[in-house]
Amino acid sequence: MKIAIPYNPLPHQLKLHKDPSRFKLVVGGRRVGKSKSFLQEAIRHSISNSNRFTWWVAPTYNDAREIGFDEFLKLREVLEPAIHSIHHTRLKIVFKNGSVIYFKGSDKPDSLRGRGLTMAIGDEAAFIKRDVWYKILRPALSDRQGVALLGSTPNGYNWFKELNESQEWTKYHWPTALNPMITPEELIAVQMEISRDEYRQEYLAEFITKAGRVYDEFTDANIISPWSPDPKEYSVYLGMDFGFAHHTAVVFMAVERASDNNVIQFDELYVKKTQMDDIISQIRTKLGEHKLNQSYIETGYTDPAGNADELSSGLSPVDMLRNSGFNIINKGSSVNAGIALTRSFVKNSLGVIRYRVTDNCKETIRCFNGYQYTTNKSGTVKEEPLKDNIFDHLMDAVRYFFVNKFDHAKYITTVPDQRLYTTEVKKYRVIKKCSNCGTPFVSYTSIKSPPFKCSDCLKKDIK
Repeated sequence: MKIAIPYNPLPHQLKLHKDPSRFKLVVGGRRVGKSKSFLQEAIRHSISNSNRFTWWVAPTYNDAREIGFDEFLKLREVLEPAIHSIHHTRLKIVFKNGSVIYFKGSDKPDSLRGRGLTMAIGDEAAFIKRDVWYKILRPALSDRQGVALLGSTPNGYNWFKELNESQEWTKYHWPTALNPMITPEELIAVQMEISRDEYRQEYLAEFITKAGRVYDEFTDANIISPWSPDPKEYSVYLGMDFGFAHHTAVVFMAVERASDNNVIQFDELYVKKTQMDDIISQIRTKLGEHKLNQSYIETGYTDPAGNADELSSGLSPVDMLRNSGFNIINKGSSVNAGIALTRSFVKNSLGVIRYRVTDNCKETIRCFNGYQYTTNKSGTVKEEPLKDNIFDHLMDAVRYFFVNKFDHAKYITTVPDQRLYTTEVKKYRVIKKCSNCGTPFVSYTSIKSPPFKCSDCLKKDIK
């Protein structure tokens, strides 16, 4: 039986398809065609010989469905003569010759045990845990001398990088530019939006370690003389991280109206063991020093934890700010995504600086220079910043501003579901306050996870 699949591989993909190596590894940038190539490899492996057993493993079940299974379904009509059955719940394809493809998520490793494989595909393998490869997938290939194809965008210095340095593997390096659909103009536009390291990792497919300072490109070039914004030319915002035993941090941000892209931090507030009503008074005093008043503040951006009640008043910091006339938004965000966005303003991949800090913001500058990535006992750098209560509070306030003000679709998640579907639902039952109207509502996710709005406000967003 001959089946003609509508697939025209690019030169870099064709080289992979012709390679008979048992172990192949692709380090690739975004949108370069990794997953599409891997799907073709899985299909060819399954229909060219009988009784083949393939697992396509992605970081999560949803990834496996969306990137693997759903893409396979687009080829269903042309592959129909070879297909015996499709199980949509189990993400299982059974072919008439006895071959089987499963699409699986590595977030449930217990579901990956117990089978001998003729092929293992790891899609975005750098985001899969080390033990999934070494303790589950690799042993499953041994008895049938199965083949492996792993591919991913780099994710720091982890086990995927170790495999890339192994002599056992045939390696391929696919930067995004290999895809002719991604124009040079598009790549330049991307470089304007992200930092140098993010561009090197995500588009040049280079392994970048996050050792040392989180914002290593924050330099004297980001620091300017004291300055006050002209409200006709700049919009004014606040970024806030609340504390009491630890510091409360407030950053005063001015965004150029003409570009809506250039940011100047012109002041800061960094206080400890201070009641919220005193903090509000100090915010107003700071504004007055710049010949501004509260009416010039368009929005204050805070941490979702700001919804927690303050013991002395029974009101949360967000409630107190809103009762004092401030417009407050407090949505959650991914820490790493927020850091990446902030880094792109500190200095983007083209060397353009879009965020400057006046030198009267002594604590902010100190924190930029001291904010570090976490290291474990062996000295290995972890892909997360250190929470030390020394440098992190002002950095969180800065991040809350950027992640809320810019690029909402990518960095902020709002979902209509009110529940986390799990067998332990009661464990996650919490009371949140709507970030839009302040109404309390029941949620089954953690305080820092979506949703952050009540059902009524979510329905309005959808409309």
